[in-house]
Amino acid sequence: MAEYKLFTDFTSLNRKNAGDWVANCSSLANETFRNSSNKTRLLGNLLVLEQYFNTLKQGLKENGEEAEPIVYKAIDMLWDYLYGKIKVSDFEDFANNLYACVLDYMVGEELTEEQLEFYKNNFSDNGINSLQWAILSWASYLFLELTAIHGGRLDFDEFEECDSVDFAEIDEILNVLNDACIEFAGIDCPSSMAKDVIKAMEDVYETPLFQSIVLKIQKGLQDALYARGEDYKKLREEYSQYSILPEKFAADFLEY
Repeated sequence: MAEYKLFTDFTSLNRKNAGDWVANCSSLANETFRNSSNKTRLLGNLLVLEQYFNTLKQGLKENGEEAEPIVYKAIDMLWDYLYGKIKVSDFEDFANNLYACVLDYMVGEELTEEQLEFYKNNFSDNGINSLQWAILSWASYLFLELTAIHGGRLDFDEFEECDSVDFAEIDEILNVLNDACIEFAGIDCPSSMAKDVIKAMEDVYETPLFQSIVLKIQKGLQDALYARGEDYKKLREEYSQYSILPEKFAADFLEY
């Protein structure tokens, strides 16, 4: 049995267990939310996603830029579903087309005429950075999981067996944040050899910077776990003030 759970005090873990916690965060969340509704699971994702998005917006603002409108739209639609303002049939076309665009960006999957038209209508000619794509990827997974759960139209076979909203994308952002914090926390990594990289990653787990990130993720998931429907809007307002990283690192984080 693991010596830690999702809400274990991260600062109390030894280096090995801290690394295991980071590597298995989504599995720990799935276990903790095993008996929770899909709306509660979605809320957990969104409270972490809001913090990640806020750091992205801070970095873009420092560079005199803004996030693409489609990023705002995707996040707003997920909240609207949570509030009961829209249902799956209102976004299943958007969900499938968005995921197709994510696949095109990530693996070069060719777009159909309909998907290409969606891309032209929703993305600027300037292109968007990898962090915005990461958020769109996360949102598209949530959309298609919800679509599958409610028996909506799916253009992608990999979601057909989905029966609950999961937390897999939190693992992805933790990997990126782990890498970034090696630099931000001033951790020495003398080479790209595995032993040096592993030591640097483990050193990061002992820094207040990375520990604060874990605490923010834990708080978001814990708040979601115990929230009621009437709490959703208040929680969004609260988390719109939080960021996953201190603001001084936001612009540099855009490089990851």
